[in-house]
Amino acid sequence: MFVVILAAVILAEIILTLWDFIVEISVRRALGDVYAGERVTHALMGIMYGAVLANLIPTLLTWWSLPSAFAVSLPPIPESLRWVLSAMAAGVFASGVRDLYAALELPRGGWPWSKV
Repeated sequence: MFVVILAAVILAEIILTLWDFIVEISVRRALGDVYAGERVTHALMGIMYGAVLANLIPTLLTWWSLPSAFAVSLPPIPESLRWVLSAMAAGVFASGVRDLYAALELPRGGWPWSKV
């Protein structure tokens, strides 16, 4: 059951991304189209995403034959890597909070980019 939901989310993401490419081309045509570097980046991202999907599909097929359930299964990750990734996650969260503060135009939210 959960495999179907995950597959539907992935399919929806692919459709939305393709739709975004079409919109992006039509919007940017008047501005001179997409930069070459951005087009190359999109191509590389598409290749990488295809590789991820190629590796994910056999796993999804295996999961399809199993009963639906949630189970905790911790991978063997070194403790030091867990701490580094946790610190990075905290930094990303702090950056998101800072961006939200700026987006809400709260006092001094534009620092250091705005003139005081």
